[in-house]
Amino acid sequence: MFRPSFILSLALSIAAVLPLPARAAAESPTGSAAPGTKPKKFGGQVTVTATGEETSTAGTPAAVTVVDRQHIEDSQIDTLPGLLRRIPGLTVVQSGDAGGVTSVFMRGTNSNQTLVLFDGVRLNSPYFGGYDWSVLPTAGLERLEVVRGPFSALWGGDAMGGVVNLIPLRGSRGLAGNVFAEGGEQGWKRGQAQVSWGSDRLDVMASGFYREGSGTLENSDYSLGQGLVDAGFTWASGSRVGLLVQSVSSRVEIPFTGATTTPRRHQSSDQTLAAVPLSWRMGEHWDLQATLSHVERDFSFRDPDDPFGFTSSDTSADTDQIRVVATHAAGAHRLSFGGEWRSDTVSDRSTFGTNLDGREMGTTGLFVQDLWRVSRKVRLQVGARWDDAGAWGSQLSPRVGLGWRVARSWEVHASLGRGFRQPSVGELYFPFSGNPNLNPETSTSTELGAAYTPAEGTFRLELNAFTTSLDNLIELDYASYAFQNAGSADIQGVELAAGTLLARDLSLQGQVTWLHTENGAGNELLRRPEWSGSLTLSGRLGPESLRGDLTLLWVGRREDIDPLTFGRISTGGFLTADLALAWRVLPPLELTFRVQNLTDRNYEAVAGYPSPGRRFIGGLRASF
Repeated sequence: MFRPSFILSLALSIAAVLPLPARAAAESPTGSAAPGTKPKKFGGQVTVTATGEETSTAGTPAAVTVVDRQHIEDSQIDTLPGLLRRIPGLTVVQSGDAGGVTSVFMRGTNSNQTLVLFDGVRLNSPYFGGYDWSVLPTAGLERLEVVRGPFSALWGGDAMGGVVNLIPLRGSRGLAGNVFAEGGEQGWKRGQAQVSWGSDRLDVMASGFYREGSGTLENSDYSLGQGLVDAGFTWASGSRVGLLVQSVSSRVEIPFTGATTTPRRHQSSDQTLAAVPLSWRMGEHWDLQATLSHVERDFSFRDPDDPFGFTSSDTSADTDQIRVVATHAAGAHRLSFGGEWRSDTVSDRSTFGTNLDGREMGTTGLFVQDLWRVSRKVRLQVGARWDDAGAWGSQLSPRVGLGWRVARSWEVHASLGRGFRQPSVGELYFPFSGNPNLNPETSTSTELGAAYTPAEGTFRLELNAFTTSLDNLIELDYASYAFQNAGSADIQGVELAAGTLLARDLSLQGQVTWLHTENGAGNELLRRPEWSGSLTLSGRLGPESLRGDLTLLWVGRREDIDPLTFGRISTGGFLTADLALAWRVLPPLELTFRVQNLTDRNYEAVAGYPSPGRRFIGGLRASF
């Protein structure tokens, strides 16, 4: 399949041979509920994740955060974890420097209980579930949508905590593009190129990305590359068929494990996604959405010096999926119904032999949803989904949500839903520890929220309270050394977010999350802070040519595991700051500068893994 270097070359080649347009393409729309965005008004952004189709977030009975392209550019953040840290209810845990394994805990749920989508295509690994967020660049993205709360009724398994959907850029009318390069301390290098073109019928966008650097310890280098192409053909009434190809490759060195140095240990991963999305407007009242997709995942581990002889392992985990959704508008109702079919195939081999040899698991899902505009002020969302797999049985996931605009500036919403995470192929069939009798993990969640937005839209205040009860959690039983449905947990939390426009294009936004977690043994869930928050000042800083982004991130006390004794410990909180500035010296040219960990704070997001210190980075962006 295509590799990042190929698509980067393609982007540069297209930029070189196509003529420059007389005018630049229109900039991406602003308007985001995430800290750091610069909307002309707060609220009313577009989401496809909360309802399965393009819908305004205003009145949607769900907690939705949309991060737009302008915010991504102003922050100069290169991978997704940096953006997710600023969103209410999310805890991002990274093992050491950039490139280290990164997990996301949404509303206190496990890291493998958040569904990751790329333009609606599932990315979660079928091997042992979850996703390593360190391998997702921000290059080529139009926006990021985060929907908190259980959405298994729409999207199936792994959506117990919520859904993160990455929406790629598309070519707009005319030709546009940019090239961005930066360098910094500890061997930091980053390069990006992007070109897009569009006409009445055709559109194409190609993006390339590469980043590398060195950690503070021996054998701690890392690299990440991505190639992305999104092309499409549009015909009458806005119908479109597209081709989406993404290829991501990463390599990270591992300097130690516990108290033992590992001078030659490293791991690498490759992910290739190919999808054909179809959006067909079949008439005044009927729409059809369909996606055919294939995702390949390859992971390798090497350590020639391992004293126990585990010197190598190789894993491949592939997914084929078809998703079809029909939508019918009838009066005050918008009824959607459809289905999914997915086939997962996993192979795993190590120094000690073959663990899984092309083990397959198929899953079928059927779902229905009604968006009912009960009145001018009230919306009701009701849906249910049934999933079935011969390996673990079937699961029914209902959801109901109510949104009510109680006054001109006030809206409230309430929701109740069930979610599930199906047992992974590894949990079912891995030799010795696998258990083919496992049942899915399940959750029951409630949410009550309120939002205040004055008519002028220059200020917004949101408050969400939620509860989640987790049952049948899959855990390794050390007595039998096999996975069992033995765990449970209860979670309660409150999210408070506020944003205000200080000037036409300068915003101040902040959020605070309180979280209480307790497992079946009465202990806090690991690495979930009771208190966390962020504050971001972002936008145009006085002169027309100067933009910036200053973010304070606070993570409170939390429980963790001592990497030497493997006992529970309590780790202290920390406050960090990141600064990014961009100065437009000429209409097509920007100088960029940023500082990570501005105060050079010493802290550990994961016990035993020192986080990176202060790093200065400078760059240049050219656009046409």
